[in-house]
Amino acid sequence: MSVSSRQAQLDREINRIIKCRTDTAVSEAQREIETNHASINETQLKKLMDLHDNVLQNRGALPLQKLYNKYSQLNLQEGDLQNWAELMDRNLRVLEATVEKAKANRREEL
Repeated sequence: MSVSSRQAQLDREINRIIKCRTDTAVSEAQREIETNHASINETQLKKLMDLHDNVLQNRGALPLQKLYNKYSQLNLQEGDLQNWAELMDRNLRVLEATVEKAKANRREEL
């Protein structure tokens, strides 16, 4: 058999393999591996996301929610923030006026 006939025979065999429509054992195994891989990834990803969500809620969201509930109740007892700010402003003005009068009285005494 000559080199060119071997080359031609090899080309025919390669073309037959490439154009073959039937599944081989290797292609079936590969398809099964890909299917299993996809289902495992989907299952593990879902479990991982659930775990991450639970950890995030337990470490972040729930403590923040508890703090919010605790201090929002205090805020409701004291009134809204605007009223609190107005009271603080009034108290500061009273203190400033008192300090100014005390300084003025001290200057008059000297």
